[in-house]
Amino acid sequence: MRLWILLYFPTYLIAFFILEHVASPTRRHILTTPVDRAIPFLPVFVIPYFFWFLFHLIAFILTIQEKDALHYYQMAFAIFSGMTVFIIVSAIFPNHQDLRPLVTGTDPLSIAVRLLYTIDTPNNVMPSIHVYDALILNTAMWRCQRVNSSRYSSFWKSASLMITILIILATMFLKQHTIWDVLGAFLMYFPMYRYFYCKFKVPEYLKIRSHRKEA
Repeated sequence: MRLWILLYFPTYLIAFFILEHVASPTRRHILTTPVDRAIPFLPVFVIPYFFWFLFHLIAFILTIQEKDALHYYQMAFAIFSGMTVFIIVSAIFPNHQDLRPLVTGTDPLSIAVRLLYTIDTPNNVMPSIHVYDALILNTAMWRCQRVNSSRYSSFWKSASLMITILIILATMFLKQHTIWDVLGAFLMYFPMYRYFYCKFKVPEYLKIRSHRKEA
């Protein structure tokens, strides 16, 4: 059964909550740079920023339906490994960014940004999981059998790439992440890609579970 590994998500959220609210350090490393301050604040990017959550759902639904479990496990383990690295980095290198502007507008975009700022603190931002996950999800979409077998394959791949680019830009235009966070996500992506998409093989015990489910 492929869904059981999704239990990692609540484990990750618990660890993240502990870092944010229980084991919060008194001193954090400020990652803000002059380049970050020069980037304009554009509330419209809250749309692709929140679309990140739907992007996960789409990629998981498409890959989990494939008969061969390889693409699903590649994506899932790559995402979970990146999140684990993020937790470790946050624990040993507490960090913070001080870019957020005061958002006072009453339009829907401003309200959405204030909601985002309320539920997501500017602490522990390096590397950016928003950027890292978007890169992995785009890779999964490009390798997905259902996408590649579709007559609209080129469209779906182009759409996935565009969404990924917009999500990455959103992290900076919303003042959610610094340049260092984005670079850190890319630096984490390349070795993870090389391992999970070039060398990784589905463990036998997971194959057994999948075969039993299909039977």
